[in-house]
Amino acid sequence: MELPFHLRALPEEALDVLRFFGSRGVPVAYAGEIMDGCGLSDRGFGKVIRRLVTKGYLHMDGDQAYRLSDNGSRAVDELAQYDSANPAQPRSTSPARSMSRDAAPVQRRLLVVTPGRLVAGQATPIAFGFQSAEPGEELDEPVDVLVRVSVLNGQPSRPKDESFTLVNRTEYKPLTITPAAYDALRIKLEAFQLDPHSTDISVVGGMYVDLPVVAALDGTPAPVAYGTDVTLSRM
Repeated sequence: MELPFHLRALPEEALDVLRFFGSRGVPVAYAGEIMDGCGLSDRGFGKVIRRLVTKGYLHMDGDQAYRLSDNGSRAVDELAQYDSANPAQPRSTSPARSMSRDAAPVQRRLLVVTPGRLVAGQATPIAFGFQSAEPGEELDEPVDVLVRVSVLNGQPSRPKDESFTLVNRTEYKPLTITPAAYDALRIKLEAFQLDPHSTDISVVGGMYVDLPVVAALDGTPAPVAYGTDVTLSRM
């Protein structure tokens, strides 16, 4: 029996928390009980609980209590069936290598895709986001990144912020821009990584692109992709 895909996407520590709930037979547990039962540090607990709450397996019940959702209860049952059919194997550990990998940052390609030329006053759809991870640059856990898009000599006149939860696949968001009657329009992208354990925000990279603006076009210009690498920390 294979572990369902949605559970394979969770880190082993998150599965241990679901197993903990299954072993108790009650849907509610306090933070201290979960940390003691799963051998988690404060930092590790924060990472795991955030993932389980975000994915809808747990609900915060107040006063440091967490309750299994309906999805969480189903996940506990699925995990129990899997464990019954697949007796536990010893985990392969290599602390030195694990710590080195966790500490190593990864590179991801930030992209913006636009027409090669724009028409003054004409609303134009563009897209921006991140390419899939290159081999050796994969993330073990999702990373929250905010991308701020600013337009000079056009609309929108105020920066637009979009949030990405990056794993290893391609992620992008659409945006409509409208050039004013200038010779060029500038698109500026700034990428920030959010720390899941605090309110800290780190600048991880950015770029700007100047696009020519014309009065009219014959035909539809081919899209052009512009990109730069940003540096993400493994959380």
